[in-house]
Amino acid sequence: MKRIMGVDIGGSHISAGILSTDGMSISDADMAREQVNSSGSRDEILDAWVHCLSALGITGNTLLGIAMPAPFDYDNGISLMVDQGKYRSLYQVNVKAALAERLQLPMEHIAFINDAAAFLQGEAHVAGWSAENHLMGITLGTGLGGAFKSGKIAEDGAIWSIPFKGGIAEDYLSTAYFTHWARQHFGKEVSGLKALLAEKETREDTLVKLKEFARHLADLILLQQEHRKIDKVILGGNMAKAATLFIPEVSSILQDNGSNPELLVSRLGEKAAMIGAASIYGEN
Repeated sequence: MKRIMGVDIGGSHISAGILSTDGMSISDADMAREQVNSSGSRDEILDAWVHCLSALGITGNTLLGIAMPAPFDYDNGISLMVDQGKYRSLYQVNVKAALAERLQLPMEHIAFINDAAAFLQGEAHVAGWSAENHLMGITLGTGLGGAFKSGKIAEDGAIWSIPFKGGIAEDYLSTAYFTHWARQHFGKEVSGLKALLAEKETREDTLVKLKEFARHLADLILLQQEHRKIDKVILGGNMAKAATLFIPEVSSILQDNGSNPELLVSRLGEKAAMIGAASIYGEN
């Protein structure tokens, strides 16, 4: 019997978990997580990944579904990250072959999917939404991730870099939007939105700033709807934890513009990408 493991490669960590036999969940007891120095050498990074995966037990019948940041050659397993501030030492490395050798697995037991697409794939898989649903996934955090699904497999939307309001979308819809503002408005360095909402002296102004953020998010969705149908928008990432503070405003703006996709917050949290990556074995 095949044993399917979902893996999420982040900018500073790796998370992995064993997919349940019904293919719908990953229990906390079947998970492993490890910090990774993404600025480290090729061997340092690969060794950290292998250490994490081996903690869950790798056998000859293990299948790995790996959610990986772009740019990456997902079909062939070759990293193309060079200007993203992470994993530069893996540039043009055949990660699939390197992991197969270290884990003693056939290369065909390792498959890759974009991390934003894996997030949306996991949410759709567990929710049971049919392939006929037109979905948009948006991850709001250190960076901006986006994916679309209008069939069996979700695909990277690469929305972070689209021209947007004189810059790119990520300038307005990531942690940096709030940290830059806090530096200018309060003259202080903060880690992100959570810190601004937690402090009494910054919370009130931050709530006002969130209305502006909501406008940017609504405008991004409206921009995408100009050339594609979107039935549901699923929000994930650390900033989605504060979604109740900005979703009503986003919904109101969308409705004022004749748009009414269903706005949802991730049900699976950090497990979404792992489940999504693991579930691709059932979709091929």
